[in-house]
Amino acid sequence: MGLNREYVGREYEPILHTVTEEEIKEYAWAIGARNLTYFNFNGALSPIGPKGMAPPSYAVVYELPILEKLWSDPNLHGGNEEAKKNVLMLVHGEQQMRFYKPIRPGDRLAFQIKITDIEDKGSGELLVFKVLTTNGSSESVVESEWGLFIRGIGSGQKSQKSNREEKQPADNEDPELAFRRIIRVPNDITYRYAEAAHDKNPIHIDDEVAKKAGLNGIIVHGLCTMSMAMRAIIECYTESDPSKLMQLGVRFSSPVYPGDILSIDAWELGKKGENTLLGFEVKRKIDDVKVIKGGTAEVAI
Repeated sequence: MGLNREYVGREYEPILHTVTEEEIKEYAWAIGARNLTYFNFNGALSPIGPKGMAPPSYAVVYELPILEKLWSDPNLHGGNEEAKKNVLMLVHGEQQMRFYKPIRPGDRLAFQIKITDIEDKGSGELLVFKVLTTNGSSESVVESEWGLFIRGIGSGQKSQKSNREEKQPADNEDPELAFRRIIRVPNDITYRYAEAAHDKNPIHIDDEVAKKAGLNGIIVHGLCTMSMAMRAIIECYTESDPSKLMQLGVRFSSPVYPGDILSIDAWELGKKGENTLLGFEVKRKIDDVKVIKGGTAEVAI
């Protein structure tokens, strides 16, 4: 059964969240980031680098637990049994994030969620949430767009290209690389990330459940893979200054497993005002399968 289209356009009441230093540090450690900017908030770095801040993708820590309640709503799926089946078949399809202001310990934030679309992708349906976070002065801090793909409930017809996808080089093009970085995925990363990001979806921590969902075993959280790619962009292109990352977008195209070795290739797409636009993709080295396609980043360089 398809999702209830009456939910498109539904907007929920704002929710408050106060940022803690412990949350920031736990999340940074879970994604393998060792940038001192994420661990030092007493001003010691100010003469030689940016003021301490959270990893740009940190906002998912407070967004995800609320989103999980919303995407599990039986009325969205047409009943309790349908909801259980659909949630088991749910994987992260796309993520877009725009960063307006750094997040720091003690920040009092408000975030509001809206369901903006439900797309038939043929082999499943894409449920799209938009989340806007503001600070105490009502200034935008982070804007997120979550594309959650539920396998097996689509029409079976070939889907049209999403209007959210950015232009990328064709497979026969060979862009000049801005950088290439190897990412080694730790064997225990799903357990660390599940705790730090409050994402206890069993396909990431229970091998039996993952196999029941049609996977080969436990898979790495999509947002964890995205954040590892984000880490590479910050380290390789912004001189390890996370405040220079303005936007990040990805499409998850294949599962990542603990122990995988990944390779991220990035290239310059051009300028957007004074900022530089990057395209990137992430491949699994053992079989050259792309696990992230159509990646985009905007950096203040």
